[in-house]
Amino acid sequence: MIKKPKFAKEAANEFLDAVEWYEARSKGLGLRFTDEIDSTIERIKLNPELYPSIVDDIKRIQLNKFPYSIFYTIEDDTLVILRIFHNKREPIDW
Repeated sequence: MIKKPKFAKEAANEFLDAVEWYEARSKGLGLRFTDEIDSTIERIKLNPELYPSIVDDIKRIQLNKFPYSIFYTIEDDTLVILRIFHNKREPIDW
């Protein structure tokens, strides 16, 4: 069973930047983005092996309502969120 997720520093920064960007565009939109991230993390926790591997053991899942993807890996029983990327960015950027 996967425990609470752990955010890598880069993922935490990307998450906060996106929340601020959305909230600046429309009051409450940052919260909706946060809810979508939480929902997506719950989907991962239910079946972490369901989503495609991008490189080695790094997997990717796209958010349903925002143009972002979460890149993650599983270490022991910990879900490690590596990056939260806008889909128009190239993962090679990192």
